Amino acid sequence: MGLMKSGLTSLLVVLSLGGGLITASTTAQAKSLEVTITDDSGKQTVTYNGKKYTAEQAVKLGLIVDKTVNAKENRWAYQVTNVKAKRTKSGKSVKVSGKLKVTNIRTSVFTPAKNVQISVGNTTKLAKLSKKLTFSQVVKTKAKKLKLRAGYTEKIKGHKSFTVLSANKQFKVKAYK
Repeated sequence: MGLMKSGLTSLLVVLSLGGGLITASTTAQAKSLEVTITDDSGKQTVTYNGKKYTAEQAVKLGLIVDKTVNAKENRWAYQVTNVKAKRTKSGKSVKVSGKLKVTNIRTSVFTPAKNVQISVGNTTKLAKLSKKLTFSQVVKTKAKKLKLRAGYTEKIKGHKSFTVLSANKQFKVKAYK
């Protein structure tokens, strides 16, 4: 079973042939990713943070790369979920709140999301993420649709740039009740 390599940090792989145990450990920005793969009676299970996953689930979460497992590769690190976009009482603003779900663990460890970009027409606003990957922001607009995507900001050649880590999600604004 092959392990995905990354050019961002060094990958330490320790193989123990006795008992069919493989341990991989990577570190990135004070975060660690420890994966243990065991082969018991012909079945492969992957343990990450105390939870056990089948080989198919581990490939979908980005924990391992295995060409023999027929699973769709997930290129996005996060998914925008539990979004509530509600108009305020005055009708001039919209309160947007929601949560991010990690869909590719390995990518999210190397490039963690810091913000959610809220796009309304030609304007964009950033909502900061909490430690529990939740966000909340009030945007002054009368628009009826919002577009959200997760990522982080960085400076490239003196200009601020937003690096996207999730697919674009469009939401309709609910009226004030």
